[in-house]
Amino acid sequence: MALGGFLANMDGSIVAVGLRHMQDSLGVGLAEIQWVATAYLLGLSAGLPFTPWLAQRLGTGRLWLWALSGFVATSVLCALAPTAPVLIAVRALQGVTAGILVVAGQTLIGEVVGPARLGRMMGTLGLVVGLAPIVGPSVGGLLLAWTSWPALFWLNVPIGLAAVGLGLRLVPRGAHRTPPPMDWQGAVLVSVGLPLLLYALTALAAPGGRATPAVLAVLGAGATALFIRRSARLPHPVLRIRLAVRPVAAAALATVLSGGASMFAAVLLVPLWFQLQLGQDALSTGLLLAPMGAGTTLIMLVAGRLTDRYGGGAVASVGALIVLACTAPLPWLGAGTPMVAMQAMLVVRGAGLGLAMMPAMTAMYASVSTQELGDATALANITMRLGGAAGGSAVVLVLAAARFHAAFLVLAGICLLAAAAAIWLRRTESTYSRRGHPA
Repeated sequence: MALGGFLANMDGSIVAVGLRHMQDSLGVGLAEIQWVATAYLLGLSAGLPFTPWLAQRLGTGRLWLWALSGFVATSVLCALAPTAPVLIAVRALQGVTAGILVVAGQTLIGEVVGPARLGRMMGTLGLVVGLAPIVGPSVGGLLLAWTSWPALFWLNVPIGLAAVGLGLRLVPRGAHRTPPPMDWQGAVLVSVGLPLLLYALTALAAPGGRATPAVLAVLGAGATALFIRRSARLPHPVLRIRLAVRPVAAAALATVLSGGASMFAAVLLVPLWFQLQLGQDALSTGLLLAPMGAGTTLIMLVAGRLTDRYGGGAVASVGALIVLACTAPLPWLGAGTPMVAMQAMLVVRGAGLGLAMMPAMTAMYASVSTQELGDATALANITMRLGGAAGGSAVVLVLAAARFHAAFLVLAGICLLAAAAAIWLRRTESTYSRRGHPA
């Protein structure tokens, strides 16, 4: 499971370092080659809602194996792509397989280990998967120094084949179940609305005009809202949206939404601050930011064990408060701040993110039945990505209209919302645990 998640997570970061090489090799402009990255993210978001239905039809483990095999196959096709349009189209397909791979993997872990050990297993998964965005750019840079951009996709093949081989031996296939008929109207709404909304939110943060992304955001939000309304009324929707109104699930999703916004907003804002405000170059910025990712990754095993012992809400609330404490001083820091102190703060902030995000998702997974686990996993991953896109756009839009001080105040406000949501999750989880009622 960890190898599959590692591949899906690494692919986004490793390809980003090769876009310039692809642009030169394929003879296209920057605007067109950016779609190699965008198509992957849109495909990933399109694949998320359909995973629970497919898991019922094929069995969760069998679906995971098919998705992993599809990821390897599309990696080969990407490496062999002769033109930019072909590469972009195959990247969208690769994104679909990646979305299914992530949700099916997390669902299968929950089905196999049960709620009592779910925290430490999610922590182990998070430890390996969390290395992907750290390892990806470094390995990608080395590969590009020795060879050309197709090597970025060929790298997936041996790792993916090793994971398939292990999966065929170790992964339980899951029982075939007859799923309800597919709600095709809902399927069309979500497969159009969700990618459109995510793309529009991301485009709002990019340089250029805001009118077109704003229109697309309205259209995407409208289609997604219609999907939610339809799903809430149907007995067998594409995705069990009604899970989101259960007390623990609602608090967990609020934590994941605001935590995702905090995480991705910082990923956009802090590098810009280092380069534009403090005068650091790209290499120095990368070295300064590495500890933040390392702090998130290294805390995962501890976070998982604490979650099993104390509950996801208790751990997430501590983590969110740590993130808030490390974010609140940022608006008032300047060029005179010692870099060692700044790095230490980022390490602790990264650890706080690890303590906040994974335990909140685990709390939601532990609160639902095995039959609902696929829907809960899909909802949590969709919510995190929506929060990330919204948070990133918010701080960049404020930065375009004001200064870094105002943008960091917005980031601190997002962290405050995340802390409030995590405290709500802790209280809700504690209340239902004492009552012994379903959450």
